[in-house]
Amino acid sequence: MTLDDHARFEYLGNTPSPDVPKYTIIFLSIVVNSFIFYLLPSKLTPLLKSYVISSIHAIICVGSVINFFAHYSVNLKQVNRIAGGGVYGTGDEIMTYSICYSLGYFTYDLLLMLFYKSVRTTAALAHHIIILLAFYAGAINGICHPCHFYLLAEELSTIPLNLKALYHNRPRLYAIFGYLFMFSFLVCRLIYGSIVCGYAFGAAPAFFQMAFNAGDLTSVTFGLMQGSLCLLTRVLNIYWTILILRKILRPSKPKKKSS
Repeated sequence: MTLDDHARFEYLGNTPSPDVPKYTIIFLSIVVNSFIFYLLPSKLTPLLKSYVISSIHAIICVGSVINFFAHYSVNLKQVNRIAGGGVYGTGDEIMTYSICYSLGYFTYDLLLMLFYKSVRTTAALAHHIIILLAFYAGAINGICHPCHFYLLAEELSTIPLNLKALYHNRPRLYAIFGYLFMFSFLVCRLIYGSIVCGYAFGAAPAFFQMAFNAGDLTSVTFGLMQGSLCLLTRVLNIYWTILILRKILRPSKPKKKSS
């Protein structure tokens, strides 16, 4: 390893590996998710089908992050393992597989939104585009790649949200999943996600300083882009929190007396 390579390793790490078949995994993920969509019963609307597949994606993502925490050491304070791409031999090298699967899912879901108006919302479109840009750039140049992987655990709140919609005609289950969604959204997206992003932003000054010293303006540019996209995801979470609070605090309409 040359001095230049060692300097880049200090802030970029040495994963994702170019040997990982990223585009193959992304393509297969798109195909498999689309196949599942068409295999689901035709009596389900496109929106309900999207909830089922979204739940499968969420379970796989959360399971991947939990499995990583259970089997590997995590160091969110090490620059190249949170703001960079990770370090080979620490388990960081397997993150790319989950990220590429997620890229395929979000691509499939974005296409679904374009084909079916019932599935499309402005906030969801914005969320998917932001995630696709951030995840793809991170998988290619490694910047913030581990951060993206850890943020996959935010998908936990998606599961009760989808179940709430799927059981909308079962009042008790609908209410239970509604409360579970509000709690999981607060814990996963507002607290956990903000902590992960906080570590990434905390490592940013050292990352930019080392990249400037190495004359690596490409990493500086992509680092600024990743920081901006990360902030946008936090803004979206705050927006959704406001919507949730409005729904909770909205006064219920008085029941009409039967004549």
